[in-house]
Amino acid sequence: MQRYARIGVWPQWPRPPAGPDVQDVCPLTELLTSRRFAALLLALAACVPGSTPSWARPSSVKLPHTEIHKVQLDNGLVALMVESHDAPVIDVQVWYHVGSKNEVAGRTGFAHFFEHLMFDGTKNLASNEFSDYIVRSGGTDNAYTTEDTTVFWETVPSNMLPVVLWLEADRMRNLDINEKVFNNERQVVEEERRLRFDNPPYGTVVETLYDNAYTVHPYRHMTIGSMEDLNHASVQDIQNFYDNYYEPSNATVVIVGDVDWREAEADVRKYLGPVKEGNRAAAAPIPQEPAQIAERVVKVNLGVTLPAFVEGFHMPADGTPDAYPLRLASKILSDGESSRIYTRLIYDKQIAVQADSSGNFTEDPNLFFVFAVMNSGHNPAEGETQVDAELTRLKDDLVPEAELEKAKNQTLRDFILSRQTAQSRAEELGYAAVVLKDPELVDTELKRFLEVTPQDIQRVARKYFVDENKTVVEVYPKKEASERASGR
Repeated sequence: MQRYARIGVWPQWPRPPAGPDVQDVCPLTELLTSRRFAALLLALAACVPGSTPSWARPSSVKLPHTEIHKVQLDNGLVALMVESHDAPVIDVQVWYHVGSKNEVAGRTGFAHFFEHLMFDGTKNLASNEFSDYIVRSGGTDNAYTTEDTTVFWETVPSNMLPVVLWLEADRMRNLDINEKVFNNERQVVEEERRLRFDNPPYGTVVETLYDNAYTVHPYRHMTIGSMEDLNHASVQDIQNFYDNYYEPSNATVVIVGDVDWREAEADVRKYLGPVKEGNRAAAAPIPQEPAQIAERVVKVNLGVTLPAFVEGFHMPADGTPDAYPLRLASKILSDGESSRIYTRLIYDKQIAVQADSSGNFTEDPNLFFVFAVMNSGHNPAEGETQVDAELTRLKDDLVPEAELEKAKNQTLRDFILSRQTAQSRAEELGYAAVVLKDPELVDTELKRFLEVTPQDIQRVARKYFVDENKTVVEVYPKKEASERASGR
């Protein structure tokens, strides 16, 4: 099940050409006979509490077993392979166990920087030549960085596996880090920061939240990092980070798709086995964030039209027992327009134009968010009062069984959709192996969700949704702030 929200688009269903030997199949008919129909029915059934037929209840649906073949090379690299012959394609992912939490103060943004730098040429390939191999084969490639990992992936025709493994092996230890490339990519990252954080109306609000909710843990800084830190970094600083983290003993390779796992293992050994280890230093311990003992409230003035607020509650790491009822609590609170917080703030009280909540589940304890943009004439305090009322309701009253079943159906929907493509299956496997430390969770984790009870949700709500565990950032338009200061 994907941990990060993504916008999904239903595929366009092709109509086969009419002819004497080809049945003219209606797209709807094709949909009804496809595996995707199961996910659609579950989603529709989940929209009406109490109406879910017995066959569509989450406990009655079994996910297909994922047979994982694992190999560990002498250089420390781990490879996980899954055969899936639905289409003649494969997805290859390299998960480096390094993210923004492995950065130290004054040296932030390095992991995200390498998300860009790893496409900029090696001792054997010129800049952009890596992606040229992928695109010319009809494939696609990309990368992303989180607090805990940096992931590079390619989806290509299945006969391209040797080429992809050679390319990944090459940039794993042969990256060409020089002053020109460093300066070019630094400008790219600077522009990305402007687009994602500095220019959007509420772009820096979450950054402000983390800066105040954390005191010592490196989750305090955003994955994109500080431009001041990158401007002060040297090529040697970047080279040292590369040598320490982008090497085989810190990498997990995931291969999913139309392959024979024995042939895939032979290719992994051939191309990645000879890769030498980097200068791996002993990992510095990640400082543990002390328990918060009092509510923190921060007020900021931004160039926005409407006031807003975001609340962050400290919560446990992903994969821990309390993470599963918290995930379902997030579904109940704000998954869809019929969810509790959305209904209360948008429809019933009509005091907000946007409302959402979700947990940022990661390898170390992170934050559970509640975010809302207020309607004109309403202030953050009004929204916080209504959110507190919903959280209190979770603490005081057991969630009705039908509402919990709906949340479990939504979770099951996510699990089903995450297994539709080789890429999404590889992503789930990589996350389970690297972040959750157990690749078999791709098969067994759903059971943990289905076993959650109303009492579990009430327990975690009472434990984590308390004022002393909360940090709030209230956002006010600059004009409104100046009027308050002048007494108008």
